[in-house]
Amino acid sequence: MHRSLSIIMACAILLAACAGTAPNVLDVQAGPGGLSSKKVEVNDKVLARQLAFGEVSVRPVGSSLQAQVMVQNLSSRDVNFEYRFIWYDSSGFEVSSLTAWIPATLAGKVSRGFKSTAPSDNAVSFKCMIRKPNPLNDM
Repeated sequence: MHRSLSIIMACAILLAACAGTAPNVLDVQAGPGGLSSKKVEVNDKVLARQLAFGEVSVRPVGSSLQAQVMVQNLSSRDVNFEYRFIWYDSSGFEVSSLTAWIPATLAGKVSRGFKSTAPSDNAVSFKCMIRKPNPLNDM
């Protein structure tokens, strides 16, 4: 019985280590008048203790929108992470083309703005996502 429990625990630890974590998400409803609402979804509590979403600014750039999201390092150590923006139209459909994860580092106790410009003029909302670095695996 003890051996079976040990095997089950080892498998659970291995699966947890191999599973990728979902990103923390800042969901922002914006429009020509600026910011109307924002909501934070925490999927990685460890990352949430290190990094926090801060002030959000939205401004028109030509016929499109540009967003800046402040991210604050809450720890005293450098934090490596990846981020990306995904833009949506008024119906909730994604208007972003391929949105790659962009690597970033924030020094301890530092805040920095991360920007994105909507890929089309019908974008009215966006999500800014942050996650722990997800290195590419050799195939």
